[in-house]
Amino acid sequence: MKRLFISLGVLFTVPFMLFAQETTGYSIMKKAVNKSNWDDMKATLTLTLRNNRGETRVRKIQFFARDNAQDETSMLMRFEAPADVQGTGFLTIEHNNGEDERYLYLPALRRVKRIATSGSGGNFMSSDFTYYDIGTPKLDEWNYTRLEDDMYNGIPCFVVECRPKTKAIREDTDYGKIIRWVSKGKFNTIHSVYYDQSMEKKKVLDVPEFTELKGVDFASKMIMHDIQIDHTSTMEFSGIVIDTGIPVDFFSQRYLQRAH
Repeated sequence: MKRLFISLGVLFTVPFMLFAQETTGYSIMKKAVNKSNWDDMKATLTLTLRNNRGETRVRKIQFFARDNAQDETSMLMRFEAPADVQGTGFLTIEHNNGEDERYLYLPALRRVKRIATSGSGGNFMSSDFTYYDIGTPKLDEWNYTRLEDDMYNGIPCFVVECRPKTKAIREDTDYGKIIRWVSKGKFNTIHSVYYDQSMEKKKVLDVPEFTELKGVDFASKMIMHDIQIDHTSTMEFSGIVIDTGIPVDFFSQRYLQRAH
């Protein structure tokens, strides 16, 4: 999948002289987002939530993703533990040229609930990642400004400020702006700072680990810290397997109901 988290999210090599002519904020983010070169993925996802008292909750999730040829990216999660979320399923189908679809399967109700697209700023399963964060940013919904280059954890980075183009996008994502540190060379987004609609610093994302898949880095560990409430969520992927031939119809409401 092209976008996680992230999007989560939320993640090419060209001759230097050519890229030097195109180093705008938009061109940097385009290279950072459009990186995946695999068709499908299976993995185990561990989601760890930590509050300001140091208490933790750990959720184990089966993760499946597919990048379809028709400009569509699909992702399905099946929650395995703990008991209070076991059997819950989440499906998202992202369309490059249309409204995304999000569905939640609740085993207690034995039904699939569609999540309004306008709710992308809502928190995903009580974590610090929103539905927007775990998806792929749609490039044309944001304005980009390249800021002064910087070093982050010893890595030379481009720094790009991203601002929503419209009031609707700002209200939907609940972000006034996002500043991203993108590593030079590999174009990995390794650090991001999120501001709320009041332009107060809201969250900080760090991506300390990547896994190389077919020559392209995949963000396999992401740490999101909500500094306003001092709460942290960590997403960590393990047992990653790609290109196993997951069928397109696996990412459907029918399969979602089998999440239990």
